[in-house]
Amino acid sequence: MKPETPRFWVWAFVIVQLVGLGIDVVWHGLLHPDFEPQTFDEMVRHLGTVHLPLYLGVAGLLVSTAWAALAHARRSGIGRAPFLAAAGAIVQAIGEAWHAYSHLAMRPNPTPELVGFVGLMVAIIATFIAGRGTRRSRVDGFGDDGGRGIHSRGPATSPARGGRGRL
Repeated sequence: MKPETPRFWVWAFVIVQLVGLGIDVVWHGLLHPDFEPQTFDEMVRHLGTVHLPLYLGVAGLLVSTAWAALAHARRSGIGRAPFLAAAGAIVQAIGEAWHAYSHLAMRPNPTPELVGFVGLMVAIIATFIAGRGTRRSRVDGFGDDGGRGIHSRGPATSPARGGRGRL
């Protein structure tokens, strides 16, 4: 996986999110277990500092999965996994925006966090599946350097193999 590929950045931003979640757990669970911002300004400061790595990861995942889906569409046409990963990233971004809004409104709600988590899991699983398909096509000899599948017409339809070709 090379840094110029969208898949590299998808995984990089998943890692950024995991680091952000780790910071959030340490900050809330160990360093300041009783902290609850009391004003809008305190909440803005809190979300803009403690939660910032998570939000950067969410934004980066959204951009990189969209990039991956567009690159896949240009190269190979419509494929489910890259678009499913992008859809998962969109769901996560909506969940995290809703989560931030509920905090800013001083009405914390666990539902947006669940929505964000489900979106992240969809993006991770779809990216993993898409990556396995790319590796398999290269290993089997049916992929070019870009990981695009090259499909044989088979012996019955290939003129080179004595077939009639496609009608």
